[in-house]
Amino acid sequence: MSNQTRSGRESGPVHSVVVVLDQGMERLGRVFLIAANVCLLLMLLGTAVTIILRPLNLSYYWIWPWSMQVFVWMSFIGFFAVYRKGKDISVDFVMRKLGPGAMFVSRIFVAVVVLAVIGIILWQMPTILESQVGVIDGVLTPWGTELERYTLSIPLAVSCFLIFINALLDLAKALLGWPEPHGMVIADE
Repeated sequence: MSNQTRSGRESGPVHSVVVVLDQGMERLGRVFLIAANVCLLLMLLGTAVTIILRPLNLSYYWIWPWSMQVFVWMSFIGFFAVYRKGKDISVDFVMRKLGPGAMFVSRIFVAVVVLAVIGIILWQMPTILESQVGVIDGVLTPWGTELERYTLSIPLAVSCFLIFINALLDLAKALLGWPEPHGMVIADE
């Protein structure tokens, strides 16, 4: 029995690896989306507690710094989720008008640019983490200490790593002839 790719080409070991990786990245995208939403929920709960307790003259100093910390985490965790789900902004109407060849070239170009930019961020990540010294005032842990400043960038490092892997995967899918992952129907088409 013949096993074929989405484009009708014969599949092989590379195709099988790409399928497994793509499924894994999709699962991770869902996990990161849920994690970003949990961060948002925690920020909203912290803000609600602050608003509710204010008339009672009760205030917890650590709620505001934790809200800022969780906001940063939400942004960086959401970075991968947005990229994986294709919810970023793309202006491809010119490429669509130029045809499938232009779409293919732009797909390769975008993957290479993403690899370059994210690669630079990952290359600089040790410097980024090392430069974030000290604690974040008010971000108290259950152990009575304050959270280290470098913890702000850990979700960025993880998201960038996953985006790098995803861009490699996008490049492989394009070269294997898979269709565009997030083709959107435009109103005037």
